[in-house]
Amino acid sequence: MPITKARINLGAVVERVRTKNELVQLEKGGITVATIVNSEYLEDMQDALDLLISREENRSEEFVKWSDIRRKYA
Repeated sequence: MPITKARINLGAVVERVRTKNELVQLEKGGITVATIVNSEYLEDMQDALDLLISREENRSEEFVKWSDIRRKYA
């Protein structure tokens, strides 16, 4: 959606995003420059990104095999 059109209809655009969970991409000169999203959607995306980062950080940790633990303490 062109930014000028969104500006004129901002109330309606925000209502669509809020009630229908639409993502509205704002364009300037035919190029997408921003997106309006529902705040809950944004929070969900941030949580998913945090989870992915946490998994990647922990992936590099070396895990001890169960067979090695049993052998050590048996």
